[in-house]
Amino acid sequence: MKLWKRIKSKQFIGLVSLFLACLLLTGCPARQLPGQTAGLQSGYTVTDDSGYTMMLPAKPKRIASLSYGTDEILVELVAMDRILAFSRWADDPEITFITTGQAAQVKSRAVPYAEALIALRPDLIVAASATLRPEALQTLREVGIPVYISKNPRNLAEVKQKVKNLARAVGEEDNGQHLLERMEEALQRLEEKLAPVTPDKRKCCLAFDFIGVIGSKNNLLADIFNYAHIKNGALREDSIDQGENRLSKEQIVAINPDIFMLPTWNYDGHSGVDAYRRQIVTDPAFQHVAAVRNNQVKLVSDRYRYVTSQHVVESIEVFARTAYPELF
Repeated sequence: MKLWKRIKSKQFIGLVSLFLACLLLTGCPARQLPGQTAGLQSGYTVTDDSGYTMMLPAKPKRIASLSYGTDEILVELVAMDRILAFSRWADDPEITFITTGQAAQVKSRAVPYAEALIALRPDLIVAASATLRPEALQTLREVGIPVYISKNPRNLAEVKQKVKNLARAVGEEDNGQHLLERMEEALQRLEEKLAPVTPDKRKCCLAFDFIGVIGSKNNLLADIFNYAHIKNGALREDSIDQGENRLSKEQIVAINPDIFMLPTWNYDGHSGVDAYRRQIVTDPAFQHVAAVRNNQVKLVSDRYRYVTSQHVVESIEVFARTAYPELF
């Protein structure tokens, strides 16, 4: 009996020694997690735009997106079969750049409710900062589903950072870098076309939603106007700052913009685009405003003004073409 105990003790010591040796020697690789790809055996950490850090064991293969901006970025970063669900806006061409073909490839639509998202069984949820309620976010993280919060950018630099950060989250940093390079090249080509529009030649524009003028100095649309060589009339010190205060008719008349840009997205089914345009162009208060007098009341798709993805470059070009068609 004592001899048997000594033998078992030696076997145990031998097993421990072998385990320690494996830890020290490169010849004993770490165990690879199911579905994990080469080069990511130990997983990777990701910090989202809210400052929350999470651990991903491998590149996510079942990604659910809750905003149209992250829909648009993801289709450039990952294979379509890695996208489990698009946001509910993916089928509305007035607000999204997702094509009909892309929308058809991804059948599911993610809604911002914890129970519905859990039922999808995603291995990563990507949401805009205002998409998920705090209690839903907490529930998802408590059940072990990684949730990446992506903030809405307020300028072009933040759009680029959003692309870079999301590329890191899905394990596709090279694809993210290539996308950023394409954006930069397109911006440079556009800047060359707009070179004749010096600061003193910039046209003044006011952009409207169905309530009034939008486009404050802390809004991405203001930065789009700047890159399009358009003077944003809403940036006057005595006008609006963060989009919460609206310009009065008297202020609009005083600004006397060259162009009115009106909304096109009938988001609630009750906002008549054509009726709103007629209301603006027939308003007695605006009859002597340059935009109305010169028939420069334009309809530009709302997907270009509410863009939050790499398509911001296309938006800049569309607004520039609207203001300076002779340059294109």
